[in-house]
Amino acid sequence: MDLIEPTERTMKLRKQILLCPMMAELPSHTWGPRRDLLLAEGWVASAGELTTRLRRAASHAYRLDHSEIVIGESELIVGCPDLSALTEEEEQRLKQIQAARTGMPLSRGTYDHMAMDYEKLIEVGVNGLIAELEQRRKGLNPQLPESIGKDEFYQGCLLELGALLRFAERYVERARKMAESAPAPRASELRDIADIMERVPAGPAKTFREALQTIHFYTFMLWGDYQMGRPDQFLIDLYRADLAAGRLTPESAQELIDCYCFLYSTNHPKGSAVGFMVGGRDRAGKAVHNELTYMFINSIAHTRMAYPSIGLCVHEETPEDLLDLAVDMLANGYSHPAIFNDEAITRGLMDLGLPERDARNYVHSSCVEITPCTQSGCWVFSPVINTPALLLEVMRDATECDGVEELMETYEQRLREKVLADVGIQKMLQLERSRNGSDNLLSSCLVNDCLKKGKAIDEGGANYNFIMPTFLGMANLADSIIAIKALVFEEQDLTMGEFHQILMDDFKGEEPLHRRIINKLPHFGNNDPETNALMRAVSEMIVRSCEGIVNLYGDKAIPGAYTYLQHVAEGKKTPATPDGRRAHTALAAASSPVQGRDVSGPTAAIMSSTCWDQQPFMGGVAINFKFQPMGDATRSSMKAVIKTAMDQGGLQLQVNCVSRETLLDAREHPEDHRDLLVRIGGYSDFYTLLAPEMQDEILARTGHG
Repeated sequence: MDLIEPTERTMKLRKQILLCPMMAELPSHTWGPRRDLLLAEGWVASAGELTTRLRRAASHAYRLDHSEIVIGESELIVGCPDLSALTEEEEQRLKQIQAARTGMPLSRGTYDHMAMDYEKLIEVGVNGLIAELEQRRKGLNPQLPESIGKDEFYQGCLLELGALLRFAERYVERARKMAESAPAPRASELRDIADIMERVPAGPAKTFREALQTIHFYTFMLWGDYQMGRPDQFLIDLYRADLAAGRLTPESAQELIDCYCFLYSTNHPKGSAVGFMVGGRDRAGKAVHNELTYMFINSIAHTRMAYPSIGLCVHEETPEDLLDLAVDMLANGYSHPAIFNDEAITRGLMDLGLPERDARNYVHSSCVEITPCTQSGCWVFSPVINTPALLLEVMRDATECDGVEELMETYEQRLREKVLADVGIQKMLQLERSRNGSDNLLSSCLVNDCLKKGKAIDEGGANYNFIMPTFLGMANLADSIIAIKALVFEEQDLTMGEFHQILMDDFKGEEPLHRRIINKLPHFGNNDPETNALMRAVSEMIVRSCEGIVNLYGDKAIPGAYTYLQHVAEGKKTPATPDGRRAHTALAAASSPVQGRDVSGPTAAIMSSTCWDQQPFMGGVAINFKFQPMGDATRSSMKAVIKTAMDQGGLQLQVNCVSRETLLDAREHPEDHRDLLVRIGGYSDFYTLLAPEMQDEILARTGHG
């Protein structure tokens, strides 16, 4: 289809958002001090509630009732946080509550990272959810013990939903008030906003714009990384109906999509990973590539932001022009979309026992973790396992090891113990959450089957509750075993103890050995048979380490192989490793080769990165690929690599297309590269806002020509 150019409003919003405190001033993972103050005050004010869960719900309701209304200039879809600084009096109030330890208890563990049932929300509205809750309360038998917990859950949901409706009403009042003094064009837009907010999210969304407003406003109340799911599937009928009725044009729809996508940047702090997927197949298996698929991909070029994190689900029926559009976005350096293998992911979910209908309706729940839309209470990216650090422990203790086979047997035993112990910690966190709650109950209202079961997500109310440990530094581990095999067991230049001590000393005085490891020994990422075979062995070991392990709800542990930012954070804590990695430097990013070690070209690199069976890794696989920007040649190579990765069974591919010269200049002159996007370990971020260690890691990756 013909692509639509960005409007003046879109370009204006982009300039405004680049200056948003969420992006430039607030620390990572911070939604601002005002939210913290309101939640603290709400917790104090709700002391009279009968249970901790109801008190939490009342605290969230208090926050909504006392939040400032924000309607930005040029916005068509509203709902942004108040990021204003606290007054001295407010800061003192927050400190007093925190010092007295009377604030809301901390919540630990995963609480978002899911796609809710937005189709239901669009169909029935908040009033429909309230009616269902009231009906379910009436149907409870108060003499049954299990009814008490269900009624508590339903009451908490009603508290939060009521506050959401009151908040929407205040938006209506503010928009009408602003319209009284606004210039004519904007006054009309503000009255439209007020009219829409009178109808939604309270009632069903009957237009494309109302649906976008409903989805955003409900999600905005949650303050978390909640994914939109598959919008080109559940919004297409409203879009086409609006076109037929003359309420919308393709151009105005594209502008609405752009406005919606900008809200991810104003509602999510640095370091988030949040977005949606397009393409793939619907629940019945029919290929999805409609007008909205192209328009959502096209929005990437209009917004050019780190968020939303957009994934394109690719299969054999994906049109060539849609793939070409995705390649064009990546070749232009926008870092989106990430490419996901639709058929392999569907098979992987079905292997876990999901029916095909559910297995086709998945989402990358933040970075690349695969969870079912509308019914996930999965704990993703938890726990995090540092595989090279564990190898160092084995080297320290297994000094009498006779060969690489015994080494790997010992390692696998330790790995299994590590996974069991760390998942055990997560179970304790889940136990605490099941008792006292911590989710906003608004999310449980739209996750199946929480309302039917009368249980919050924290109580196992979702239909799927997998726990997904992720394994860092797989390529470091494979390369390290190769080095130990060569130096300790085959050539016997070193004993295990001597090699371990050299690593603890960070190769001090051993530069010839370090150069030999880097330059002479084989490294994963070059389609070398030995290293590929070892990576297959490592991945199979990881899968075995999770087998039979369950969480608090009896659901399986599912491995992942991506890193987010943790490969840098964990690398800082990790001594040197046998693969030649220096102490306290980054581990390999995601499941990709060690930075700079894939030196045999893009074909060899992608063949290695897909040489192992990735289907069991529904916890997420991220394969990083970095291209030098070289125009049409880059596009051609990029498309070939994508197709090869998908044909070889790779679950995901993410691309950076940026020159080393640009990255170096951005470090020296960040003010000239404020919007330079790079792909990290499953998500995108602005290069100049990254920590120096993360910038180093991006620079160290091989740039394929």
